[in-house]
Amino acid sequence: MISDQNEPSKECIEHIEKQTLGLTEDFAPATPEEESAVIRKLDLRLLPLVFVLYSLSVLDRSNLGNARLAGLENAVDLSGNRYNWLGTLFYIAYILFQWTVIGWKHFPPHRFAACVVFFWGFVATIQATVANWSGLMACRFFLGVSEAMYGPAVPLYLSFFYPRDRVGFREGVFISGAAMANAYGGALAYGLAEIRGRVAPWQALFLIEGLPTCALSVCAWLFLPDSIDKAGFLNERERMIASRFVARNQKLDKGKKTGLRWNELVEALKDPKSMSPPPTILGLLSAGYVPGLMYFGCNVSFASLPLFVPTIISNLGVFTKAQSNGLSAPPYLLCLIMIITLCYLSDKYRMRGPFSAGASLVAAIGFIIQATATSPQARYFGVFLAVQIFCSVALTLSWVANIHATESKRAGGMALLATIGQCGPLLGTNVFPSYEAPYFRKGMWISASFCLLVSCLCVGMSLFLIQQNKKMERAGLIQDPCHEIADATGVSGANEKRIKYIY
Repeated sequence: MISDQNEPSKECIEHIEKQTLGLTEDFAPATPEEESAVIRKLDLRLLPLVFVLYSLSVLDRSNLGNARLAGLENAVDLSGNRYNWLGTLFYIAYILFQWTVIGWKHFPPHRFAACVVFFWGFVATIQATVANWSGLMACRFFLGVSEAMYGPAVPLYLSFFYPRDRVGFREGVFISGAAMANAYGGALAYGLAEIRGRVAPWQALFLIEGLPTCALSVCAWLFLPDSIDKAGFLNERERMIASRFVARNQKLDKGKKTGLRWNELVEALKDPKSMSPPPTILGLLSAGYVPGLMYFGCNVSFASLPLFVPTIISNLGVFTKAQSNGLSAPPYLLCLIMIITLCYLSDKYRMRGPFSAGASLVAAIGFIIQATATSPQARYFGVFLAVQIFCSVALTLSWVANIHATESKRAGGMALLATIGQCGPLLGTNVFPSYEAPYFRKGMWISASFCLLVSCLCVGMSLFLIQQNKKMERAGLIQDPCHEIADATGVSGANEKRIKYIY
């Protein structure tokens, strides 16, 4: 059960209720306790399912490193750069199909999600049947297409149900599914490597990790709500309460027209906080270039880790391949704990940048240790620090979700962010060539450099947004923090100017 420390005051909630359009006279203002109860209901319904599904998504994309040590490279020719190309092709498809995140806004989310989940589960499963490198390349391409429709879209989906100042923690819980996947993926690969049967360990790995995904597509169809208005697990009063706290300083789509609003999507493409030409300073420091570069830097450093951590540990020279798979789990367990902790604190203190900068700085130290140390103990300790870059991924996604006021503009902004950021793995998956084993120093230094870049960008973006907040306060543009934005067309730009940026 999840609780929040930064609950609004009773007076704040009453102010919102009085401003709400269509407020009936018999609707009593919600108490903080009632709001917390509704939040808990949403948490229990949404978070476990999106967490498990994302965990399986990351597991199905990153198990290639474990499968390699479990015998895949003996069954399929992975000589030269062939293994690197499997990771690169996945991310090429992943980048090209980032625009599909708007499907979560255009179609009923429960239907769209169920189809996507079954799609990637099916592709992940049939990897067990490949007989050559070409077949595995085709599977990796379609896996990238299908997974691009899920992971990048869930932060957008969660923003439909939570207030701006509480969505960060929920997105952290969701993102921590990646750390959990890499943790139990390594442990599972270690166990399967010890089993001898008619099915090769690498084939069993793909089957055991792919088939449950197909089964869970049914759960996505049955249990994911499309919107607050259609959340059958909430009663009428709870839906009204939820609608009002989601609409604080962002616009909630209500009524019959809740699909994608193309005019608002186009606004996201033209908005100075996205990628408007010519770019303004605010545009560079908001939802377009700088967050995209932050996300790019995070992905250069992190995307390669699940593919190469087992190999890096194996090349320390003191562990077998099976033990290396198992030892890749503990660093990700620590990462999971840190993601949830930092996202909780960032919501509590309403700050994203300082926490993200701190996490990426720790990760840089971890990569530097691995680049300079030679002892197995020091280099394995460096892995624990390096994986903390994923905390910055979670904080960056929630940071950008806070910038745009409307649901359709958030869809456009998140698609732009993901398209820029997901180019990072194209570099990250190619900086650990096999001929640089066992230390992979070039890859470590490149990863460390991008972690430091992320830290600098976070600090710069935070300082600039603090300055913008002060400027808006002096001009009297910032609304009461409890201001609720009505669902009206053509006013998103004006309302967005009143939002105090979370830095």
